[in-house]
Formats: sequence, C-alpha cells, structure tokens
Amino acid sequence: MASIGSRTAFIMDYSNYTSEDFVLDDYFQKWVAGKLPEEDTFWPDWVREHPEKGPLISQATFVLKALDMDHEPISDQKVREKVRQIIDNATDKPVSIHPFYQSLWFRAAAAVTLLLGLGWYLMSQQKPAPMLYDELVIAQPQPLLEKINNSDQPLRISLSDGSVITLQPNGKLSYPERFETDKREVYLLGEGMFEITKNPKQPFYVYANELTTKVLGTRFSVKAYANDKAIIVKVFTGKVSVQTRNPPAHSSEQPFNQREGIILTPNQMAVYDRPPAHLTRTLVENPVLVKTTPENKPDFHFENTPVSQVFERLEQGYGVKIVYDSDQLKNCTVTAPFDNESLYEKLNLICKVIRASYEVIDTQIVISSRGCN
Repeated sequence: MASIGSRTAFIMDYSNYTSEDFVLDDYFQKWVAGKLPEEDTFWPDWVREHPEKGPLISQATFVLKALDMDHEPISDQKVREKVRQIIDNATDKPVSIHPFYQSLWFRAAAAVTLLLGLGWYLMSQQKPAPMLYDELVIAQPQPLLEKINNSDQPLRISLSDGSVITLQPNGKLSYPERFETDKREVYLLGEGMFEITKNPKQPFYVYANELTTKVLGTRFSVKAYANDKAIIVKVFTGKVSVQTRNPPAHSSEQPFNQREGIILTPNQMAVYDRPPAHLTRTLVENPVLVKTTPENKPDFHFENTPVSQVFERLEQGYGVKIVYDSDQLKNCTVTAPFDNESLYEKLNLICKVIRASYEVIDTQIVISSRGCN
C-alpha cells in the first residue's frame, strides 16, 4: 500500500493507459463524475505530472460526460450511420476466434471502443466549448494552491502580490504560490470579491468558467457557480475588461485584446447568460457613490436647482450617464434635501417632481418627460 496524493491505494501504473482504459477505470469514472472526496487529489496531481496524457484524459472525460451532457442537435440518422461505420470497420478486419470474446470485460471494451468513436464524432460536430473550472486547473503546467470555502462565512485569501480575495461559501479558488510570469492568473468557481494590487506590468486575470476578467488594479466581484444560469461580474472601483473564453484556452485562440468583450467601470456589471451564451452590460442593482470620502461627499441638497444641474451632480457622484432632452426640461427645477437615499430613490422623487419617468438602457439612465410649465 502507498499514499498517492490524498489517496491510499495500491500503486497503479497509469502511464500505459489508453483512453479506453481510463473510461473503464472505476476510480477515474468517480473522479470525472465528481464523486470523490474533496481531499482526494490523486487525479489532478497525476494529470499535472503527466501532461503528455492530456489528450487521452480529455477524450476519456468527454466520453464519460457524453452520457449525461446535452449536445448540439444531431440527427438520429447521422448517429446511426456513424455507429454502423464503426461496426463495419471492425467486422471488415480479420480476427482470431478466442473464448475470451464472451467475457464481460471484452464486451465492455468493445462497447467503449464504439463509444469512443461515436464520442469523437459528436465532438467533431460541436463548436469548441470553453474549459470549466476543473479542466482549467488541471491544464495548468505549474502547481496551484486551492482554497475551498466549506463554511457558511466568507473566507479571506491573501495572495503573494498583496491582493485580497474574499471567497463566498461553496466557492473554490486556485492560484499559484507566487506570480512568476508576466500575468497574475487565478481560477474561480463560485463567488468572490477581488481587491487587486495595482501593477500595470503584470495584469491580473480571473478565469471563471466561460468568462475571463482582466484588470490592472481595482475592486470587483465575480459570481460563477457551476449550475447558475448566468455569470456576473460587478465593478466597484477602477476598470476591468470582460471577455468570453471560446474556444478553450488550450487551443490556438485569438489574443485577449482581439476577442469580443466589454469594458466595465464602477457601478457597471457584465452578465453572461448561459444559454444562449450572450454577454451584456448594464448597471448594478444598487449603484453606490464613487471616489468619495467623508470629506468630499457630494452635496445632494437642492433648492430650486435646475434639473440639468441635479442630473450632472448625480452623474458625478455615481459615475453614471443620464440622458435627457435638455430643451424639454429647461424649465424644470428641483427642491429636495437628499441624504442617504439610493440613486434610484433619488431618481424616483426627481421624476415625480418633474413629471417624468426613467429606464436603464445598457449602462445609461434615460429620462422621459413632457417638460415643466
């Protein structure tokens, strides 16, 4: 008996395993299905130590997950044709008759061979899908530390560059012990608040399932749980770039700055809906004051103040764009001693005074009004 990773087991030599062997291996099946204890790190450790086995691991993983995952629609006729092709190819080759062909193992191996052929066919019919958290972590050449928050309280994680990440319950974060390349890269599953130390020469990247967030130094949050219908990135200070990761990071994808993405500033958020794999930008649910201290807190006490000046002060205070017809509202004034009301509470009262309404379109607040007499 020997200890391998977190697993106590007989020493197994997986170095000569084929993709079929991995698919038939019960221990490998449990790992792919996520049924191993969290402390069991044998397979992630083994894959990192044997990068040459990456293609076989990917193929075996795809086949096992194909039994439970949804795929792009493929007609039954195409599937039947592919199965028939695989069977025909096998029966065209001369084989020697041997009693072991009746064994359970032989029949299982034959079924796996057929499934692998069908799996590759299905794979070839689909657009490349982004690697998710576990696959991203396994694919990294350098060893990573992983923090898992199994508590019901936020977990504070300090990185080697001075950045701080607050990981919410049920979240996972993987990161290197030290950032030794020209990028600072971490991998998130779940929700985390990021306070990043500024370093323009070493930008910070957060990989969260289908999204990549790039920053120089800022405070933002990412919510990317495995089964959520959307991934959400919110910015509180600074500026970040959010882009989709498609195709996977291991393929010859376009450089980060050449792929489609959006820029976020304070009080803005990006929402990636899955499906239909659509990235949009809007305002956060409750915009907060930006770049303020107790000494320079904006003054929102208005006394017969032209509404244009009121909107200008709100724009400066919250970092948002307010769009309105200045000619239509030129006679409108506002008297209101605002204090701790939220942005939207202020807007509700202002619009009531000037007989207007507002809506959020993209990251702008659009005012509609007939004007004031």
